[in-house]
Amino acid sequence: MALNEMEVVMGIEKDENLPYMVIPIEMEDGSEVECEVLAIFPVDGKQYIALVDKDNDDSDIWMYRFVPVGEEEFNIEDIEDDKEFEKVEDAFNQMVEAAEIDAVIDEKE
Repeated sequence: MALNEMEVVMGIEKDENLPYMVIPIEMEDGSEVECEVLAIFPVDGKQYIALVDKDNDDSDIWMYRFVPVGEEEFNIEDIEDDKEFEKVEDAFNQMVEAAEIDAVIDEKE
């Protein structure tokens, strides 16, 4: 599912002035970073989210476990297991290669 087709995903609203969805992420030092949502996707029965810092074109892609809580709320959790992270990274890379999310990535470049 391409993100540019989605208006709201679990309380993540697409800003009408932006071609992508944005969520705030609290960093370890307590600061907050506004992140673009590149994709929300399943791997082995769990949901994951791929994010990038919207104000830093050189930002890495960050991946987290996406856990729905109720109908319009969610938590994101660090992926601490290396094998789990590798599966998530592989799934994300396959989506990119299959051009399922390149419209969002192209808009950023």
